[in-house]
Order: sequence, then structure tokens, then C-alpha cells
Amino acid sequence: MIESVGQEEQLAYTFRSNDKELLDKLNQANISVKTYKKIEALVERMGWDGFTSSDLTSHLSMTVRNAQRIMSSLSESGLVEYKGEELQSPRGRPRKIYMLKKANSLEKN
Repeated sequence: MIESVGQEEQLAYTFRSNDKELLDKLNQANISVKTYKKIEALVERMGWDGFTSSDLTSHLSMTVRNAQRIMSSLSESGLVEYKGEELQSPRGRPRKIYMLKKANSLEKN
């Protein structure tokens, strides 16, 4: 699937997977393969080592709350790893930084 064809923000990803372990984890997290693959494609295209829920909202047109819910579910299922925090301003909560786990590191969990 390709979104924003021909534009700078073009994002290509598949909405299928034959990886049973990935499918089981996504089912456990109640996240669709399409959503996960879209996040995976975005992270790869942007070259992010770490990303926040806010990064997803600005690039994938979703609400902050939805991005936080998705990242929390993916973290609980072991598909993303909590990497650290960033402080946006002296007041308020810091943003959590996540990192997608590589396919070979999924096998270790």
C-alpha cells in the first residue's frame, strides 16, 4: 500500500504478514497488521532510532491519545521497547521514547 503517492511524505508498506509470531503479538496487543506496518515503514523512512507518540501523530494523522494507546499496547506485547524520555519544557510530563524491536530480537522474548 502506498499513501501520499508522489509526495515527499510518500509511505509504502504492506498490510499483510506471514510471520506467525508477529501476528500473535499484534493480536495480543489488539493492533492491526496495517497499523504496525505503517509505523514500521515510517520509522524506517525517517531513519529514527527512537520516536515518540507525538512523532507518530504528526506524520500519520492520528490523535495523540490513539498513538499513546498503540505504543502502550505494542510495548506490553514486546514489539516496541521503551528507550527513554525527553523533556519538552520545564513543566509537564516528559515524552516517552520508543524503539521498534528488530525481527530477530522478537524471537528472544
